Amino acid sequence: MGHTRETRGGDADLLTQVTDLQQELDGLRRALRTRATIEQAMGVLVATRRCPPQDAFKILVRLSQQHNIKLHRIAQALVELAQRVEQAQLDPLLHEAATNGTLPGDADGDGTVSANASDDAVLRQAHVLASASDDDVDDTLTALYQVLVDHGWVPPHDVLSRLRVRA
Repeated sequence: MGHTRETRGGDADLLTQVTDLQQELDGLRRALRTRATIEQAMGVLVATRRCPPQDAFKILVRLSQQHNIKLHRIAQALVELAQRVEQAQLDPLLHEAATNGTLPGDADGDGTVSANASDDAVLRQAHVLASASDDDVDDTLTALYQVLVDHGWVPPHDVLSRLRVRA
């Protein structure tokens, strides 16, 4: 007794189904891993904006779509920002993002921040960083990041993870 073409064809169908199910399972696992971060970001928005969770989710989705950044990455940046930035600085950033659907300082809604007089502070701090001694680089870099955050820049995760929280 040997395998017939029908049996081998059935095996191929089963293999295709198993592969499809494995891909679906992988996708569901990824979704579960990112869901917690998205829920945390929604919590930040609910607490600071005093809005219902549905509105918080809509804000995250709008930012994700407008800036072509995956939703879980927007959520991750928001959670990290909330952990690192003082409440007085975080509220205006979240208010502007939620109200306008843009990143703070992005008047055109194109993902870029326009040059203006406040850029002088950033340039001054960049010059300080360029002339800093090796011992002062970390403190000066943190100060530059702080100026950027004050001007509405939402730093990427790798930058946020290096920032020190001011006491």
